[in-house]
Amino acid sequence: MKKIIWLLSFVIVILGIGLFYSIRLNVTNKNDYLQRSILYKFDQTDLNRINTFYERFLNHEGDYLVVIGPTIDSGPAITNINSNGKEIVWINDMSRDAYSNGAIAVYKCKKLNKEEKYSSTVFSVSNCEGYLEDDIKGYIAFPKKYMKVFPAGVNIS
Repeated sequence: MKKIIWLLSFVIVILGIGLFYSIRLNVTNKNDYLQRSILYKFDQTDLNRINTFYERFLNHEGDYLVVIGPTIDSGPAITNINSNGKEIVWINDMSRDAYSNGAIAVYKCKKLNKEEKYSSTVFSVSNCEGYLEDDIKGYIAFPKKYMKVFPAGVNIS
């Protein structure tokens, strides 16, 4: 009888440990999944994720991002970026920003642009339906960490 109790106790402990690690792994994966799709910190992790989006678009692979822009005194500006690998639907939603006109702009574009500047990395779209091919629509800038003292003659824009 004691052997059966010890065996059942051992099985319960093993199942409990397995359940604990399963739940922990599941929570970690959910957080990673959310981090992959929702960008709001504008840190290196978010920059890496939007770079992945950019590379996937160049490789004709679909992807999806939600970018929640930082604001100081009003509601957030939310940008939804959806790509099927051939075109991008870029939605600028300013409806929650108290100091904007509350517009929601939708652009269907065929080109995703990336520009490295001294102080930021900028992503935008162009070649959009209803606009000239070179018109830039949608704009997201990720600030770079840079020196406090700039070298002479350096344009930081």
